[in-house]
Amino acid sequence: MTKYLLAAIGLAIALAPAAMADSFKVKVDQTVALKLAAPANSVVVGNATVADVSVHDATTLLITGKAFGTTNLVVLDRSGRTIWENTLAVGGGPESELTIVRGGGTYTFSCVDKCRPTPMVGDVPEHFQEVMQTVNAMASSGRGGQ
Repeated sequence: MTKYLLAAIGLAIALAPAAMADSFKVKVDQTVALKLAAPANSVVVGNATVADVSVHDATTLLITGKAFGTTNLVVLDRSGRTIWENTLAVGGGPESELTIVRGGGTYTFSCVDKCRPTPMVGDVPEHFQEVMQTVNAMASSGRGGQ
């Protein structure tokens, strides 16, 4: 009996990384289309602060990563049956981003042609607010504001 229990535990441990690898991955501030095998009637996101889901049409969902972390997504058909269910894993941004950790706080930069500050959830609040003020001022200027 103990031999079978140990074998079962060993199998569970061996399969655990594979199960984690099956998560649906999305990057922060990126949107990924998910094509469903059947029409959706209801869509439920476990934690809307981590990811957002928009219904493009009955068989296409648009999933946007909003903050680092994991949550789950459940899609039901008209009869209430689950047609798609999975963990959503929201991770780091593009390879052109640089994150500096200084004094326990993070500062994010976009380095497409040269590095410039960019707003990222989780950055030091002062850094985030300063970058957002610049972004909002540029947007206001583009609309003719002062």
